[in-house]
Amino acid sequence: MVYPEVKRIVRLQARLVVVAALLGVALGGASFALPVSILIGGLAGIVPALVYIRIAYARRHVPPSELMRAHFKGEAAKFILTLVMFGAAMAFFKDLSVAGLFGGYLATVAGYWFGLLIKN
Repeated sequence: MVYPEVKRIVRLQARLVVVAALLGVALGGASFALPVSILIGGLAGIVPALVYIRIAYARRHVPPSELMRAHFKGEAAKFILTLVMFGAAMAFFKDLSVAGLFGGYLATVAGYWFGLLIKN
């Protein structure tokens, strides 16, 4: 079970990526390279975050040293997966908009920080 605050932040990140992709549709004209790039960038932020959550919150009632180790493992997996996803996106999608890719990723980062600041 994941904490409700964590779910709220991931949902906010997903919403911001969808809004950014819709803006990409409006700005991209007939080309779908921009909104698809934004979505890929958003996935490069959300999927590693979900992996981090899965690893870091796997066990709750453990000694602090084990808890910290789990968070460090989760953060390492998140970092590596983010790099792999960015590398794969750049290697396999030839029409990729790099600005859109990083814009989508930044939407997830903004969602994380806004989620921490906004309390429901």
